[in-house]
Amino acid sequence: MAVKTTCIKFDKFDVTLNFKRIKSIRIKISKTGKISLSLPYFCTQKQAFEILNKNTEWIEKTHSKILENLPNSDEFRLLGKAYKLKFDENIKNIKIVDKEIWTPSLKRLEKYKKDEAKKIFYGLIEKFRPFVGKDINRIVIRNMQTRWGSCNSRKGYINLNLNLIEKPIELIEYVVLHELTHLIYPHHKKSFYDFIASIMPNFRDLEKALNNKNL
Repeated sequence: MAVKTTCIKFDKFDVTLNFKRIKSIRIKISKTGKISLSLPYFCTQKQAFEILNKNTEWIEKTHSKILENLPNSDEFRLLGKAYKLKFDENIKNIKIVDKEIWTPSLKRLEKYKKDEAKKIFYGLIEKFRPFVGKDINRIVIRNMQTRWGSCNSRKGYINLNLNLIEKPIELIEYVVLHELTHLIYPHHKKSFYDFIASIMPNFRDLEKALNNKNL
């Protein structure tokens, strides 16, 4: 389908006009806040402005709501590395190019983050499981406000913070080992830390590094 495209300034917004072989008129605001107006070939820019004026209230309200849901930072962190966050609605999958991460939407980025966390966390659990020798009946990965992880030793449940995937791999290893150790020692007594030290002698340094926001 042939499309004639032009950009105009409407109030405080940049709007893309797409003249197509269509019968109906459609205003679209993307998940990243880009505004476009699709209209038939025979329409003029004057008519486009009239349409936008009639829908000003909806445009402002919808655009504002979308911006509220965008991340506060244009940075995305993964395994200790910081990437510049870029949006491209024309791609299907997440792409990492040098120091940039490209995504079609926030929803797709969130899914990618969860998938990566699951892959890494499960792999590390399998790595340290032989040291513990206990059954793990459930693993939950979710957003946690105040903890990197938790363990219910009686039920064999392990909970891990989704945002842990932002940290360097050695810090993730420490948290995983820490929670698995609770399956044997459901406390923070000397025996608990002695066990961790036998596997990870530098765990104290890793524990301190977890609170470093720059890592």
